[in-house]
Amino acid sequence: MHAFKTVMVAITRSHTSELELRQAFTLVANNNARLIMVFFDQSLEVMHKLQFIPLESKLEAAMRKQLEQDAEQLRQLAWEEGIEAEVHIVAGKPRQLIAGLIAEFGVDLVIKLADPSGALARHQLTGNDLALLRKCPVPLLMMACRDQLPDFTGRILVAVDAGDPDDDAVALNRNLLLYGDYLSSQEEAELHVVTVWNLPVNQPALRMLGDEEIYDLQESTHQRYRQRLDKALIDAGIDPESDKLKVHLLKGSVAGEVQNLANEINVDLIVMGTLSRHARGVLMGNTAENILNNIYCSILAVKPEGFVSPLA
Repeated sequence: MHAFKTVMVAITRSHTSELELRQAFTLVANNNARLIMVFFDQSLEVMHKLQFIPLESKLEAAMRKQLEQDAEQLRQLAWEEGIEAEVHIVAGKPRQLIAGLIAEFGVDLVIKLADPSGALARHQLTGNDLALLRKCPVPLLMMACRDQLPDFTGRILVAVDAGDPDDDAVALNRNLLLYGDYLSSQEEAELHVVTVWNLPVNQPALRMLGDEEIYDLQESTHQRYRQRLDKALIDAGIDPESDKLKVHLLKGSVAGEVQNLANEINVDLIVMGTLSRHARGVLMGNTAENILNNIYCSILAVKPEGFVSPLA
């Protein structure tokens, strides 16, 4: 797995946590990466649309001056960590502008602190964050508020679909495992890998089978998933028998089992694919979206190879 070369930190008015920013700086330093910090401000965009209102230029100048002061504070924060950050201020939302900025600066990782939503700061992702997760053309690290997870647990979970033999799914699984392995090595964290299997027991054809036949079918399905998962691990250069690896082969619904496992073992980060290959580059699959809305940890969202963002 190659190190990230250019990291963009997308900052909105909702970013108030210095701890998350310092985590981003650590990742940049560990990768010896170029750091681009972009302040997205919707109020500037609104001012541009409200032409000829009284004091328009004065109000915009005051807003921009405050943003420049905020940007300088974060530039200094990065400098204290030994990082020279490039800072830019743009008018608009990340989901509107991210693709152009990624192309302009050659970004290969976007980091964003999830916007607060509801009673908990990161229990439900906002519409803006979900749109960004759906459409960002490069891996996106959506960071959870550490106030909800005050202690670093040192656990990274990779969710893969070992049951899909399609070449695109196999390639995506490999990328997910490579990212998880790379980040767990950097963070000295436990690497957990999960895949979920099940049988469509309500299908009419299966109802004709006896209990012993159903049991045999479940056992063979379980073994097939384990074999495919082991192959995926080996293809990614990970030893399936490694003491540093925890494999979870679970039976049930994908969204429910992944959610429960992530919250049960209290992972810091979940690495997962966020786009169904049937979605034509527009929407995340329902399973991925359900998982994202019911976990408390940070998310590294990875698209399949060849994904073309509708924002491009």
